[in-house]
Amino acid sequence: MSDSSQGDDLGEVMPAGAGEVPDPLASAYEAMVRHAVGLPEIPMRAAAIAERLEALAAEEAVWCLDQLIRGALWGDADAMEAMLASSFWLVTVDVDAHYATLKALFEAAYTSERESVIALLRDAPPVRALASGRRLPEVRLPLDREITLGERRMMAAGQDRRLLERLVMDPSPLVIGKLLANPHTRTRDVLVIAARRPTTPDLLWEVARHPAWWRRLEVREALARNPFGNTGMALKVLPTLPLKMLRQVAGSGELHELVQGFAALLVKLREERTAPWRV
Repeated sequence: MSDSSQGDDLGEVMPAGAGEVPDPLASAYEAMVRHAVGLPEIPMRAAAIAERLEALAAEEAVWCLDQLIRGALWGDADAMEAMLASSFWLVTVDVDAHYATLKALFEAAYTSERESVIALLRDAPPVRALASGRRLPEVRLPLDREITLGERRMMAAGQDRRLLERLVMDPSPLVIGKLLANPHTRTRDVLVIAARRPTTPDLLWEVARHPAWWRRLEVREALARNPFGNTGMALKVLPTLPLKMLRQVAGSGELHELVQGFAALLVKLREERTAPWRV
């Protein structure tokens, strides 16, 4: 395919209302991605992306987010890494402190009809929850006395695999947080926490907000597919998942309609070859 014919194809799939891309905005987008992926850690990348987006006008920032989602879907390595950091920013951001920014982004996305960004920024309660008045059961430990919360936290930071394998079922986010930070915790332990049903949103937030475990694809998939988790969290995970997983989420039948709908939209964008402005 010649360069000119490829340009024609991309012109046909340009999202409605996007129009011509101003060079300064395209440059700002490329610089944002390049700067973010040049940093070593997810929290640093997330902070850098947040800073760049907040420096732009809201309509420009949502254009960048829209392109980032499409670039990640398209398999661009830098866009995928930047999308992972952007989603991490959105699951860790202090909503109260940054409410004005998030509100402006959502309104700009709505005005410009950028469906993928609207979905990314939405929030809603879990589609399933513990019955009113019910709590998760206390964890059973192989000890012959009652264990305090402080003791369980100390155990969660220890090396005893017998205890760690039991503590993944602890109902306290404080214990789970210690467990996630423990270098002796294994991926399969975290998957038990992320996939547990029933569970509480607070436990799943602990997993999502841990940088090392956020990088694990299988952990993010478990978070996205848990109907007891916060719906907004699942929506922010979806653009970081590969096409096969997105198809499974779209057809799951047990998740929030917003989650299934966003997954279906992402599949549609990829299958219709709705490419970012430059591939």
